[in-house]
Amino acid sequence: MPLIGKIVRFVNQRVAETNMALEKIVKTTIFQRFRRLIMGSEKPNLLTRVSVISGALVWLYLFIWQLMIFIATLLIGNVHESGTMRSAFHNLGKANYGLRDTVINLNMHAIVQLVIYFIILASLVLIWRKRKIGFLIYVLGNVTSLFITTLMLGWAYLLNEIPIFDFILIAITTLYFSVGIFIFYRKGNAA
Repeated sequence: MPLIGKIVRFVNQRVAETNMALEKIVKTTIFQRFRRLIMGSEKPNLLTRVSVISGALVWLYLFIWQLMIFIATLLIGNVHESGTMRSAFHNLGKANYGLRDTVINLNMHAIVQLVIYFIILASLVLIWRKRKIGFLIYVLGNVTSLFITTLMLGWAYLLNEIPIFDFILIAITTLYFSVGIFIFYRKGNAA
């Protein structure tokens, strides 16, 4: 009987230790795991956090515009008067911007812009994770966005159809993160 008592005490002790170990494990949801995968386990400094969050808000604003253009041009055939709308788009694009099929051009432009904006989002994640290349990708992404718009739809479209507010947002964030390139790379080279 004393041997059975020792075995029972031993098993109870192991179960208690296991329960204590299980209590120390923090339960995480799928969202928390995904967030840790993207953002990392280490929080950046306050300036980096504010910069990335501000850049993300600008990104969200510009991304939503491109997404709305994509959805509108994709679903234009489902509208009751789609023939009239297509001809109006065609006439407007041909007369003002020299485009053959404005709806298709806008749709292709929106797809390319969405890809560019996902690359810009990835650069913001890299900046959050303190990767030097994120600054460079962000700046090149913004410049590429404007260049692609000029290339696909023309200079006149860029100047007439994109609001000045968007230009201001793009210019401010591009300049800000350009300064970040020089500060981050200088700090990295000095260390």
